[in-house]
Amino acid sequence: MNTDDLLDRAIVARIPVLVKARPAEASGRRIVEVEASTESIDVDGDCVLQDALLKSSASFINSGHLDIDHLSEFGYRLGIPDPSSYIIGRPLDVRAGPNRTTFVEGEISKAIDGRVDPTRNRFDEFWQSLQRDPPVVWFSSIYGWPTDLEDFSKSAQPGSPITRYLIKSIDWRSLAFTRSPKNTALASPARIITAKSYMSELAKSFLPSQTFEMPSMAEVVKASTCPACAVHTLPSLLGYRQHFLACKSMAPGMADVFAHAIMHRTNMLRAMSVKA
Repeated sequence: MNTDDLLDRAIVARIPVLVKARPAEASGRRIVEVEASTESIDVDGDCVLQDALLKSSASFINSGHLDIDHLSEFGYRLGIPDPSSYIIGRPLDVRAGPNRTTFVEGEISKAIDGRVDPTRNRFDEFWQSLQRDPPVVWFSSIYGWPTDLEDFSKSAQPGSPITRYLIKSIDWRSLAFTRSPKNTALASPARIITAKSYMSELAKSFLPSQTFEMPSMAEVVKASTCPACAVHTLPSLLGYRQHFLACKSMAPGMADVFAHAIMHRTNMLRAMSVKA
């Protein structure tokens, strides 16, 4: 079984909760708190047991990470350059909450030199979004491989609230922050889906035409040069987003991918020229 086959078996559980930013500590550390999971049955008849997350919390804290839209996990399959750049922090603690909820405390990354640049760094952009009034609403989403589950899809008893999967144990790998259109309000239900189906939904949001072939870097570079707005003469993440939205009529998700791709390339070229 290859890596892609294993990846397709991973699950994503999306929870409609608000991510909270703690006031900055004296050390300047950027701490967030989020309700990562509930044990309620979701709209598809799935449930992740709190015990499954708590048992995997030690490995999650030691080797897991926080990212955006799980793109660090399978962005390469969407053709996204440098998927690891979507990692924005690391988990610090996992604790049980009331009514069998599970909370995660995490730290958002900072640049080594201490400079804050939301136009280039996703971790700065995310942190800044939590400081707005009102703050941007992000949703929580866990990612991992089930190591023990019960499939009720063919044996569910009449009236049973669980009609599909009961996740009893999981190898918890990451927690993502997402603004997925599937979760448009805090009252939305949680959903458990496979990584493969999640990736398909993500591709649809990037490419409304239903074409899932992601662009090559050559296509990104070609689309980023514009005599109308001349964004390439003064590159910035926000500038490129606006260019792809207004000048190239791209959907917001696709414009974001193109903007991050071209800015990553621009920053890499800058770094190479400095070294030279």
